[in-house]
Formats: sequence, C-alpha cells, structure tokens
Amino acid sequence: MPDDAVSGGDSGHPDSASRSADLPRSAAVLARMRSENFPVAARILPTGLRRHLHALYGYFRLVDYAGDEAPGDRDALLDLLELELKRAYQGIARIPILRALTPTVAECAIPHDVLVKLIDANRQDQRVRRYETFEDLVDYCALSANPVGEAVLHVVGRAEPRLISLSDRICTALQILEHCQDIAGDHQQDRVYLPAEDLRRFGCTESELIAARASTRLRGLVKFEVDRARRLLESGAPLVGELSGMARVAVAGYVAGGRATAAAFAAAGHDPLRVRVRPSRRRTFLEWGLLSALGGPR
Repeated sequence: MPDDAVSGGDSGHPDSASRSADLPRSAAVLARMRSENFPVAARILPTGLRRHLHALYGYFRLVDYAGDEAPGDRDALLDLLELELKRAYQGIARIPILRALTPTVAECAIPHDVLVKLIDANRQDQRVRRYETFEDLVDYCALSANPVGEAVLHVVGRAEPRLISLSDRICTALQILEHCQDIAGDHQQDRVYLPAEDLRRFGCTESELIAARASTRLRGLVKFEVDRARRLLESGAPLVGELSGMARVAVAGYVAGGRATAAAFAAAGHDPLRVRVRPSRRRTFLEWGLLSALGGPR
C-alpha cells in the first residue's frame, strides 16, 4: 500500500484499506498539474488561494484516476471516495488528499453536492461509452467539468448564479477540447466523446480514431468540435472581467489555456493522432496576460 494512502482508525468499510491501495500517492496526483492545458495554481497567486486550488485539484485528479485508470473494481473505489468526501466535510477523512480538502470546503463553503458530481461523472463513465448528440455530451460535462469552475468561484468568493453560468461555458469548452486531444486514448478505453451524430455528419467511422494520422474527414470533424468549443469558451470569457485582483488572474488562466489549446489544434492541422496537441507555454502566458489586464473576450 502507498505509505500515504490511508492512516489511522476504522473507515467504516471493512475493505476500504485494500481499496485505497489502488490510489496513487498525493505527490503523484499533484505532479499531474504540469501536464494540464491551463495553469492550476501559479506561484504568483497568494499562498492561501494556491493551497485551496491545490486541494481541489488533488481531489479532482484522484476521482478521475479512480474512474479512468485504477485497476480492479472502479465502482467500489468511487464508492470509497464518496464515503471519504462525506468524511472530509465532517473533518475525519483518512485519505490524505481528502484530508487536505477539509479546510478548503470549510473555509470556502463549497457545497457537498458540487464536488460529488465529479464522482457521479466517473460512475457514468463506467456504463456510458458513447454520446449520440452534442447536447448529451454537454449534459455529461455538467457533471464532469462544470463543478470544477463552480468550486473555484467558491474559493474566490464569487459563486453567484450569473457567474456560475459563465463558468459552466468555460468548463464545458475546456472539457470538449480535452476530449478532442485524447481521441485515441479514450478509444483505447472503449470511450468515444465525439458525438455520434457528428461522426455520421462528417462520414467518419470509429476505426479512424486510432489511425496513425487523422483522415481529411476526421480533421474536419475535429476542427468543427474545436471551433464549437472555442465559441463556447469566448461566450464564457466575460467572467474574467467580472472578477478583480487575484481572482481575475486565477480564472484568466483557465480561459488562456483554452485559447492556447485551440491555437495548438490549428497549428497541428487539427490532427491529434499524428501529433500530441498541447498548448504552448508562450501562447498560454500571452493570452493569460491579456486576459488578466483587460478581462473578457477579444
């Protein structure tokens, strides 16, 4: 068992310790921040804000690991994480990443039903492998992505309905961009997040999703999805202008990462099979600086 997976008393589930052995170390989870499309907790942010963002990111990544990568019974592991999330709100979590979340949910008043949606999304991933329409995919993003932005708004003290609505657009757009980046990897897990109706519209088959390079048809489809995500991202970008100080800087990083990812797709000819599409640090920081200074869409 990883030495920081579990420590102290009875969890309430007799086999929870064995299940937690399938969870990665805290350091390994947080190390994934460097591979994200957007800056998670930049060093320029105040220590308290960075601590809360680190705690949230650790939780988000741990839940995604349980649903996407963990060996064995993933549903059981997600059950354990739901139990531990409840215990985090009670101040008695045993898994370190959930213990680190306790002061964040307490100090920032993040509702439990916001964070449990990530677990629900990963449960859905165990049984739903395809999405027929774009609207179906957006509904999935309401569980898998939008709670991330809502939680961040609680951290910065601006979890207002109008701002949450803008945040939802940003988060859904970022999730769609990520799906476009990970077409081949998702297919290896028998998951396709490109809407089936769009595959048919562009004349693409699922076999094209694992080729060495994208066909002309698939590149057209990817461009269609990326452009749609970019429009959604820009429709949510006014959120940045509604914030001030370090809250604006933090949230601007997410929008900047999305813009830089869309630019990386264009540079790669919208072929995520031939090359690994990742936003450049230079473009990300350029967009971040512009957003932090000006706010809102271009």
